[in-house]
Amino acid sequence: MQTLNYSVQNNKVSDLINWIGEGRIGLPELQRPFVWKSSKVRDLIDSLYRGFPIGYIITWSNPDVRLKDGTKARGKTLMIDGQQRVTALRAAIAGEKVMDKRFEMKRICIAFNPKTEEFATRTAAIARDPAWIDDIAVLFKDDFNPFGFVTKFSSKNGYDVNKVAAVIDSVRMLANNEIGNIQLSHRLSINAVTEVFNRINSKGTVLSSADFIMSKLSADTEHHGDMLRKTVEYFTRLLHDGTALDDITSNDTPFASSDYYRMVTWAANENSNLYLPEFGDIFHIILNVKFNRGKHSDLISLVSGRDFTTKQYTQAAMDDTYMRLSAGINLVTDRSNFQRFVMILRGMGVVTSDRTKIQGTGVLNFGYALYLLLKQEMHTGLSNSQIENVVRRWILLSILTHRYSGSSETQSEADIKMFRNGDPLAVLTMQEKLNLTDEFWTDMLPKNLVTSSAVTNLWRVFLMSQVRKQSHLWLERDLSLVDALTEEGNVHHIFPRAYLIKHGFGKSEYNQIANYVFLSQPRNLQISDQAPKDYLSNPDIMHYGSAENFSENAMPLSLRTMDYTSYESFLEQRRILMGDSIRRLYYSFALA
Repeated sequence: MQTLNYSVQNNKVSDLINWIGEGRIGLPELQRPFVWKSSKVRDLIDSLYRGFPIGYIITWSNPDVRLKDGTKARGKTLMIDGQQRVTALRAAIAGEKVMDKRFEMKRICIAFNPKTEEFATRTAAIARDPAWIDDIAVLFKDDFNPFGFVTKFSSKNGYDVNKVAAVIDSVRMLANNEIGNIQLSHRLSINAVTEVFNRINSKGTVLSSADFIMSKLSADTEHHGDMLRKTVEYFTRLLHDGTALDDITSNDTPFASSDYYRMVTWAANENSNLYLPEFGDIFHIILNVKFNRGKHSDLISLVSGRDFTTKQYTQAAMDDTYMRLSAGINLVTDRSNFQRFVMILRGMGVVTSDRTKIQGTGVLNFGYALYLLLKQEMHTGLSNSQIENVVRRWILLSILTHRYSGSSETQSEADIKMFRNGDPLAVLTMQEKLNLTDEFWTDMLPKNLVTSSAVTNLWRVFLMSQVRKQSHLWLERDLSLVDALTEEGNVHHIFPRAYLIKHGFGKSEYNQIANYVFLSQPRNLQISDQAPKDYLSNPDIMHYGSAENFSENAMPLSLRTMDYTSYESFLEQRRILMGDSIRRLYYSFALA
């Protein structure tokens, strides 16, 4: 018989609010921006008042943790679903402040009109109107005096005392209304709990493993998990938006006065956007470098106190995890480390976020993890230049072979162990022999370049190869490709689109990346919709079209005699030349 992995019970609103205040249930959303509009909070309170159901919550208890003295401590209960709803109740009934998107703590005050029995978001007009109770939270305070309040309110408005008293009692009874609580078994794994949430959540909200980690950290103040969570979240936020520093400084005083704050403030002035990790990416890097692991679910187990050797949950294991997690956060957010990694990317030819930035986080996350491992964690005997070039080659190898396009967590765990347990140069050399064979360079890579997507990483790597060798724009002497990339230059068709359409070619045929090239606007106007053999016979266009200029742009010299009948042959030739350019980029990063 199948064992049920959950139980269902009803809890009073007042009990839930008290349990959260006592720390029996972790409600991390109180420490993250509240996304509900005040009108939605009003509707929730109105539904309770009218006896309507307001949905359910889902809670899950961590496994019990064995303390150092051998006794067990009950694992903390986390609210998996219903966080915004319960936060709204705490804000309206208990008078708790919530954090807005600027990290400012604010009240959401819900007003009530006893005569019309209407709830509303408090406004300046309502606050001045004696017919309204401008904040229902006063009705739920421990020292609330019902007799005195009702008498004064009724006298001021000329209302019947008994009628007002009955209505006020009805409002105060809101706290006794019940919410369904689906309690998931502590036997369920992290992955199972996540799957449960995603299956039954009707709003289409997906609970990610990274969100789960943030929730776990928020609920553990004993190990400063709440401050570690803020460090990660604020760091990633500042990389995206430096102006957020003023909001953090003004509205989160405890964090702003801590050492954690000083770890991340520099990110507000980081002008590069070549690598913008999210908080989930930060955890992947730390897992690689500090725990030799790759899966978010493992980190959730680790911060719960799991010892993977004994398969027990212990306080000692939890303490060790938080020590390593803190060290990992310090390592990843270190200004020198981060900026050095960005310089590694620049040295590869990544110069702009929109044209040459590597797509997908798996490659860059592991690249940063590998750099930190070789630079900070291992005594490899390699020079700085060797370390950086190992990282560059590995990033390129990963892109070219789509190494992290599938199960990136599993692959990154295998790779970090491979590098940690071996000689980095030997590991890289072996992977090159396995993956970057002559057949790959001469056959597989050109075939992979058969694509029309200008956002594919292969196109970006080709552009990086041109940046690396300081290529001039095609048919230009005084303009470089970097000029076009950084000054919003445009990609154009070598065989003009209008020309190919006129001769019956479809979109997927003329929009091949092998038919793309950056051109100056005047040169593109000169080319218009002519066949290559026609526009390349024009002395004004070909004035700087030397053999070297053609080579810099991976352009076959035979193009000068081609028309639409040679288009397929041109694509084949140029893909081979583009592959050669990428190959030269790869091996330009010397390891000796």
